Amino acid sequence: MDFLLAYRDPLFGLLVFFGLIFIISFFSYSWSILKFKKQSSSLEEFFNRYTHKGAINELFDEYDQRKLLMLLANSLKKEGDFEGAIAIYSKLKEQSNMQERLFILQELADLYKEAGFLQRSKEIYEEILRYSPKNKEVLEKLMILYEKLGLYNDALEVSNILDLIGIKSPHALYLQAVIATQNSDIPALMHLYHKEPRLVRVIFEWFFRYAPKDAWKNLRQDDYLEVIDILWFLPKEHSKTDYPLLEQLYSAKGYINKAKNSDIFELDILLHYPKAQLDFEYMCQSCKNIFPFSFTRCPKCGSVYAPKVELVISKRGSDEESFAF
Repeated sequence: MDFLLAYRDPLFGLLVFFGLIFIISFFSYSWSILKFKKQSSSLEEFFNRYTHKGAINELFDEYDQRKLLMLLANSLKKEGDFEGAIAIYSKLKEQSNMQERLFILQELADLYKEAGFLQRSKEIYEEILRYSPKNKEVLEKLMILYEKLGLYNDALEVSNILDLIGIKSPHALYLQAVIATQNSDIPALMHLYHKEPRLVRVIFEWFFRYAPKDAWKNLRQDDYLEVIDILWFLPKEHSKTDYPLLEQLYSAKGYINKAKNSDIFELDILLHYPKAQLDFEYMCQSCKNIFPFSFTRCPKCGSVYAPKVELVISKRGSDEESFAF
């Protein structure tokens, strides 16, 4: 009877409960220690196996301090910390062999360019070419940098060097066209247009801005669609309507009221839906990237050929919606 009373005692139940917890914890702890010892032994065997072959030492030799710093600089560059990356590369170049030094200088030049220090970037690219004058990548980067700085004759000279070392590209004709626009050289522009029609945009952007009469006289009808955005934004006094596409375009814009329909879907919508308006997007025909702004050199791949102009219909008003067709 006393035993049954003890068994029913709540205090006895608690003692049994905590006893079970202690037993489970003890066995769990013992198993963890045994497992840890087994894993440590396996890991030690693994390291010993490779240490005998010298592999671990080789692994650490590969990632010495200099290479780790280069990895850090590259990581900072990707994160946009140009100042930190420049500081590391500037320090590394002081104690480098020629091959490493040229690599680090190119990284520095790229960083300065991305950070907006174009003049400093230019100086470093020029320094690299003193030791590696046929470096194709640096020559192409320097050519585009000269163009950004407005040094078109220098850019053309670099383009000619690329041509001499066997790298054919359209950059020379493009730069000649840019220089001709700077000099208002209409005969040169017309010669280049006939030689390379894909430069139509860089040539006729200038023509329609400064010599619209000559533009209409020389622009081929087949190229109207290539510069349809330029034609769209012309003031009324500079527009022409002596061709079906032009009649449709300027009827859609509201300059005239002649065309009732258009084979171009977006213009047809404008003719029937007065609340719509026309916008444009520009697709590089080389890399196929699309941009909301016009360009003569693709911001992504550097192509100098005219982009494909895509018409976009949008709804007028504060609650605008756009539809690309």
